[in-house]
Amino acid sequence: MYLKQRRAAKVKRQQGNMIIMAVFIVVVMSLLATNLIRIKWSNQDTLTRENLGTQAWFLANSASEWALTRLYPIGGDGSLSELATNCTAINNNTTAGVDLADELPCNEPIISCTAPEATLPDDLKYYRITTQAVCSSGSIFQVQREQEVWLKAVGE
Repeated sequence: MYLKQRRAAKVKRQQGNMIIMAVFIVVVMSLLATNLIRIKWSNQDTLTRENLGTQAWFLANSASEWALTRLYPIGGDGSLSELATNCTAINNNTTAGVDLADELPCNEPIISCTAPEATLPDDLKYYRITTQAVCSSGSIFQVQREQEVWLKAVGE
């Protein structure tokens, strides 16, 4: 009889320990789950930013190429006077005229052409084309990429 009472008392004392262990395990597992969800969310943010950055970079690159085709048209002589005229035309039409309505989450690229100072000698006159593209995913992320191209007259 005494042995049975002693076992029953031992089991009763261990029941309290099991509750504490169960609560501890639930708390630890919930913290691990919370951290895993946070890591997954962070990875999605990084992937979204990387994707938007790549789209903005390619858009800025395409705008630079568009400006170069306008600055050096087929059949042009590449002289300083022609470059100056074409550079002014690019500045008057600062966007490439590409309709990005539903294809990309980006604004139209901004293009500018900078002519060299008139006081420089002809062999030091370089033109600069700057393109800027901004892509965004709603109001959460906004990524901007800018590219610069330097060029020189070849016909003189």
